Amino acid sequence: MKKITFILLAVMTFVFSFSAKAQCDYTIQLSDSWGDGWNGASSVEVLVEGAVVLTLGNSDFGAGTDSALFTFTVNAGDDVTTVFNVAAADGAPDYAAECGYRIFDALSAEVANVNYGLAGPPANITTGTITATCPACSVPSSTYNVVSNCPVDDGFSIEVVIADIGTASGVTITDDQGTPASAGLTAGTYSFGSYLNATDVVITVTNDDDGACTTSSSTLTFAAVCPPLNDDFANALPALCGGNYTGDTTNATLDEGTADGGGGADVDAPNVWYSYDSAAEGAGDITLNLCPSAYDTSLLVYTGTSGALTFVAGNDDNNAACGGCCQSSLTFTANGTDTYYIAIEGYNAGSVGVYDMTVTCVAATPPPANDVCASAEALALTVTTAGTTVGATQTGSQEQPTCDLFGVIADVWYSVTVSGGLNDLNIVTVITGDSDQANVAVYTSCSGLQADQLGCSDANGGETLTVTGLVDGTYYVRVWSDGNAPAPPTSSDRTEGTFNITADATLSVNSLENENAFTYFPNPVKNELQLNAQKEIQNVIVYNMLGQQVVKMTPNTVETAIDMNGLSQGAYFVQVTIGGITETVRIVKK
Repeated sequence: MKKITFILLAVMTFVFSFSAKAQCDYTIQLSDSWGDGWNGASSVEVLVEGAVVLTLGNSDFGAGTDSALFTFTVNAGDDVTTVFNVAAADGAPDYAAECGYRIFDALSAEVANVNYGLAGPPANITTGTITATCPACSVPSSTYNVVSNCPVDDGFSIEVVIADIGTASGVTITDDQGTPASAGLTAGTYSFGSYLNATDVVITVTNDDDGACTTSSSTLTFAAVCPPLNDDFANALPALCGGNYTGDTTNATLDEGTADGGGGADVDAPNVWYSYDSAAEGAGDITLNLCPSAYDTSLLVYTGTSGALTFVAGNDDNNAACGGCCQSSLTFTANGTDTYYIAIEGYNAGSVGVYDMTVTCVAATPPPANDVCASAEALALTVTTAGTTVGATQTGSQEQPTCDLFGVIADVWYSVTVSGGLNDLNIVTVITGDSDQANVAVYTSCSGLQADQLGCSDANGGETLTVTGLVDGTYYVRVWSDGNAPAPPTSSDRTEGTFNITADATLSVNSLENENAFTYFPNPVKNELQLNAQKEIQNVIVYNMLGQQVVKMTPNTVETAIDMNGLSQGAYFVQVTIGGITETVRIVKK
């Protein structure tokens, strides 16, 4: 995706000529007190000797600027008048009271100033007010272009384009800022400046043969603030091992907004870009730490090209590494060949501010054999198995577990097979190393998608997760760490460690005997979600993926229906309380 280059060209144009018939150009400048151009259908007519030579309105001077210039030709002695045609009162949609205009002669001298209408539309210029005069010398014909210095700095320069000097031997260009004059010039383009941001500049072009024949620009300036140098993906700045990089996203814009997100982060906020060239810097575990940043950050890493980026890693909040909310830190493994592109942004479109990123590189730790679900290690029931998340990575296509939507997911995978009828599967993890977590989620497949998740637990320390009512088949167990203590030799933001895992399956108690059991259908649901239980359903609360409560019911019946018609499409969590025991299930609204 390409962004519009942040360079403003403001063109203020005066064009003048001279002939043996004492003919020259006058200029009318339209202005608007609100700064949004002329609105509605109001217009002004310029008449020379009673004949309309210009009719100007919204189509000539619309939104996006606060003034505009137009020229018209007169002969010496001509009578110049105007008529303002107001299409409505000074209110909406025309706002005629905001309109104003001035007229300049061939030497840029103001000959009429019709101020804003204030309580009504601007006045007309009547017969006898302006009698045209044309100089007896050649007035230079010139235009002026304001050119921003962005992205180098916030200053600007002015291009002076001399289109015609008539019979003059040359012209001299000066400004009102003390810049040395440029004399003896012929037709061509000349640059003046650079000027500091927001400086008001007037350029004057003078006939070298007759100092009375001059033309001047209106006030020219550039007051916008430049975006950062690395605002665009194409201008990504190099990030080196051991480097510290600070900046500000306040004036940044969103680039590569269609790229996939992950790790709790997505590309939806003003961002800046860095690149890590692993062919030059080397392979290894690369940690990007934004903890000292002064706003709510997100961090994403990609390979690929503009418009075709491949997600590698992402993080929204790494509370463990940063010691609190809401900054980002992650570690990815560089292969020694690819260039990795790093996007620094905020949590959402309104999150901007000062960032501080440190890049740390260490030798890569080989991932465990069961790093990906396709290589899941089979668990024998009741047998304790030693495992580790040291060196583990997250597959980019997999979603965050529902109980850890924003954490850093360095996961490994196990499979477990149950048979003999409905089973309750119990998964227990016990910490044996430096990490303080070995979180657990159970899935029906290797997709890693929330839609296939049956249960999830990240209660700190070792976990105990029970999933009930499983039919015969193979299920997949995801174990990940996001604790505070690192496992050497990885960098200080890596939080993997060793653990033991045990799986056990027991036949489920007959549903008639399990007074707290309930069923729910259909899933996905379009209109109503049905709940059936053996005992009264006390409370039902539905949460969206942001944790916001969207439905609350107290049915106190064994059967109830949840009206889902008013909810948007997507995933929801349904919390059901029966007999004082609460269970949460995940459903999808079509």
